Amino acid sequence: MPDTRTDTDSLGSRQLPLGALFGIATLRGQENFDISFHKLGDAPELLKAMARIKRAAATANRDIGTLPADIADAIIASAIEVENGLHADQFIVDLLEGSGGTSINMNVNEVIANRALQILGDRPGNYARIHPNDHVNTGQSTNDVVPAAVKLAVYDKAASLIDALKQLAGALQNRAEAFDDVLRIGRTCMQAAQPMRLGQAFGGYAAAIRRLEHKLSEVRDEMLVLPLGGTAIGTGLGSNPGYRTAVYKHLRNIVGAAVKPGENMFDAMQNADGFARVSSEIRICAEVIGKISSDLIILSSGPNSGVGELKLPSVQPGSSIMPGKINPVLPMMMMQVAFAVVGNDAAVSLASFQGQLEINHFEPVIASRLFDSIELLAKSTRIFADKCIAGIEPDREQSLKNLMQSSALATVFVPKLGYAEVSRLVQAAAAEGRPFIELAIERGLLTQDEVHNVVRESTNYREGFA
Repeated sequence: MPDTRTDTDSLGSRQLPLGALFGIATLRGQENFDISFHKLGDAPELLKAMARIKRAAATANRDIGTLPADIADAIIASAIEVENGLHADQFIVDLLEGSGGTSINMNVNEVIANRALQILGDRPGNYARIHPNDHVNTGQSTNDVVPAAVKLAVYDKAASLIDALKQLAGALQNRAEAFDDVLRIGRTCMQAAQPMRLGQAFGGYAAAIRRLEHKLSEVRDEMLVLPLGGTAIGTGLGSNPGYRTAVYKHLRNIVGAAVKPGENMFDAMQNADGFARVSSEIRICAEVIGKISSDLIILSSGPNSGVGELKLPSVQPGSSIMPGKINPVLPMMMMQVAFAVVGNDAAVSLASFQGQLEINHFEPVIASRLFDSIELLAKSTRIFADKCIAGIEPDREQSLKNLMQSSALATVFVPKLGYAEVSRLVQAAAAEGRPFIELAIERGLLTQDEVHNVVRESTNYREGFA
């Protein structure tokens, strides 16, 4: 018995493994675009979205009489298997394929068609009964299916990043509350500025992450506006009357979200600005977390030769040559993730504006870079929140020492001692090489308790203060 079968297309015939669910279009795509480590089977959210679209399309075409019920039902059953993660090894086209998504779409069409044939008791490759193009792809085009699937996949994947941001915001808020009594010197331009509490700094971090999570949630919802039903360029040519209404009705039920067609299908097909917008929000999230990470690196520097106000969890030895050295590896990881996400966003931006005429040909790289950004940032943020933020402790003694040795405290005591007296103290302390607060206590102008009370009062937020 032969172990191969012959599949034929307009370019000729090729031999495929007898039991392969993919076909000749997939084989050509796999051979032409074998450039990365990521294949369609490695993108489960995209496969799930593609399968859901094929399932909704088959159901819609059955409803309007375009497909016979037995053919449609077999396609639906096959699509459900793919949606549930089966046959992933059959999706072998590179995610960065260069055919504008055609190889991705055909890989899905062929697998679903061949599995549907098996369900009906037929063999793969015998397309007289169920054809990848004529039946599985009925009423569709790569040009409306692939961007619609990428949008649904981004919507699905972004949920994990939103959850990770919520976890990070919660961890930062927890530290803000725990650190509310820790006095420190606030810094601007890397110089001492004014007294504040460490909890206020972490409260600011938490507020930023909550705001970013809200913004990302808003743009995520834009991914539910789809070009599906526009077929090749927006006209809907190739679909039958009633198809668009039916396919969205079924897709809403399958996805469980309010998917809807674009207000103008030509706009929906031509432009990828929605992808650029969600990518931009992901990039901003990465940049803000990267900035917080940079702050933690600075504040934990030392322990005896730097700022030394924070103690980060010791998660691993920091050097192969320097015994006992501990590095801020988790904030450094987050900064590297931010670098990568910024680069991914640049690729998405370039691909978004390089669409030509009626469609954008570069949705495969948009999908690849968005998926990478979401996965990188979601996974790293959860690790960062759990292994770093949750375990941060302040060095209260060092923080207070840095504050009390700073001449930036001078402004705080002007209302109590007067400008002239504080000026004399600062000048005298500078001449003697010691903190002016120490000199003020020594001269009986302030007590230690008064210093702490005045400094703490200065850190209270002045609502409405300009």
